[in-house]
Amino acid sequence: MSPDATTRAGRKAANGRTAGLDPALLTSFHGVAYCHVPADEPIRLERLVSADGSDDRWNRPGEPTLYLACDLAIAVAELGRHADLYPGMPPYRRRLLALSVAVDDLADLRRDEVRAAVGIDVAQLRDRDVARDVAERLRREPDCNGLIVPSVAFLDDPARGNLVVFMDRFGAGVHDIHRGTADAGLIELRPAIAR
Repeated sequence: MSPDATTRAGRKAANGRTAGLDPALLTSFHGVAYCHVPADEPIRLERLVSADGSDDRWNRPGEPTLYLACDLAIAVAELGRHADLYPGMPPYRRRLLALSVAVDDLADLRRDEVRAAVGIDVAQLRDRDVARDVAERLRREPDCNGLIVPSVAFLDDPARGNLVVFMDRFGAGVHDIHRGTADAGLIELRPAIAR
């Protein structure tokens, strides 16, 4: 850590609280991330941003946030975690998308040193309230644009993760970070009626 970074980490912010996460701990994600959208509707990137926060792990109501999976299998697992299926329902069809994105200044909570700087361990991230508190603290950091977090769908492999982008940082929304889109597959589920 540079002497300037050490000094910066120990200073008090203007509001009197201890200065936050060392910007040297932040990382970038420039690559392909995945999501799922309704298969039978036009693709609208702005609809990927969640602001209601009612069922989300990393944001509360009023905090616009984009969730993307860092690999295709995570996107499929996340689809399974959030699908509301019941016997006899019409087919549940989702299109998988590969989005090329570029986001700088992310706190990668898969890394031990970042979690240590935030004051949490990986097991605590399973708790939705803890995750929301951590995200809220980091959202207040002026240098932090989002998170890379361990996927709850793959708790046995904390290296696999999701990209969580604080969209209030980007005036043009998803278009500020989006570089391209490709089709990554189609999933159709047909819950059977018990006979």
